Amino acid sequence: MARTILNRQAIGLAAILACSLGHSLHPALAAPGSWTRKADMPIARGGHAACEVDGVLYVMGGGTQTNSDFPQLQSLLAYDPKTDSWTPKRDMPTARRFLAACAVDGIIYTIGGGGLVTPPTDAVEAYDPKTDTWMAKAHLPAARSAVTACAVDGIIYAIGGADNMQDLTRVEAYDPKTDQWTPKIKLPAPAIWAAACAVNGLIYAFFDKDTFEYHPKTDRWTRKASIPSGSLRCILAGFSAVDGIVFLFGGEISSTAGGYDLSLAYDPTDPVQDKFSAKRKMPMKCMGAAAATIDGKIFLTGGASGDPLNYPGAAYYKSLWVFDPQGGVTPQFLSLNRDSPDRVRLAWQGEAGRLYGVESKLNLATGPWTRINFSTGTNSILATNALVEATCAVPLGDTQRFFRVLEAN
Repeated sequence: MARTILNRQAIGLAAILACSLGHSLHPALAAPGSWTRKADMPIARGGHAACEVDGVLYVMGGGTQTNSDFPQLQSLLAYDPKTDSWTPKRDMPTARRFLAACAVDGIIYTIGGGGLVTPPTDAVEAYDPKTDTWMAKAHLPAARSAVTACAVDGIIYAIGGADNMQDLTRVEAYDPKTDQWTPKIKLPAPAIWAAACAVNGLIYAFFDKDTFEYHPKTDRWTRKASIPSGSLRCILAGFSAVDGIVFLFGGEISSTAGGYDLSLAYDPTDPVQDKFSAKRKMPMKCMGAAAATIDGKIFLTGGASGDPLNYPGAAYYKSLWVFDPQGGVTPQFLSLNRDSPDRVRLAWQGEAGRLYGVESKLNLATGPWTRINFSTGTNSILATNALVEATCAVPLGDTQRFFRVLEAN
């Protein structure tokens, strides 16, 4: 977390911007990100899978809600970002939710699935977008749902999941050229509804608050930074990677409490930092969404507001949101001046339509940050343009105080 100190000598106060990021960090982490809505899917769905092939987004399987039923889907949809339109494709041979999918050499492989109110499956099926055809492949060594998968050097790794009785630590590698599965070293902990992304020849798996790094060449797992407390739990979270940065979206708070609207970024290329950064919140609370990256942007599809079996009023989404990691403006202090002995005026760069708040503390190294009230009597202010100004009271006895501005949306 970078720190920017302004006007210390002028007014005896220090200002820091906790959500700004230093120039040494990855460009994808230099902005809060932005969300743009695109054409909805024909039907709502959650617990599905998504892949990108040749600049086209493919969404398959999952579940939806029909009255009190929760049928599994076998439909496949293709979305073209150039025309902002969806096209139905040939159905999967096996209907299933909580499946994994990834693409190798232009072929999409769907792995496992089922669960919730149906048994898990060991089905593996391959789809060729050029011919719009499906082909059965070697089954998983054991049936399981809620599995995650990604590919490194043309090999697909199926990670975690669950059978009918327990969460699993299983890891298997699939070679599309030989149509064979090979057992690999197990996960350090069981993982169900986890997320996994390949970055620079390594695999990063996230489950609940855990992060693990896998080296395919040495067949070894290493524990990495935990997901911060007070943030999301990576269970049924949407996920994808852009330029070596892994992004996590939403996820299940609990079976009875619905989903998160939080977004996180993890930079595995910085071993010194090895930590997560908060990004702009999602437009809705969501779990069970599926995502894929196209041209540096993440296309997040569907999901649900909560567990439909346990969360009252839970609804499936048919929305498509595009997250631009380099979009949006990170709030940045422009000036900090003392208007009077007990009042300061702050100005910062923001975005019109965003809600901002300011926190302060006496000692940067210790003590909690405290949300302050503005002269308007509120502790947040709506930006009407890019320049945001506000005044707030400070104790007369303070010779130094630290401030940070943050989005309050």
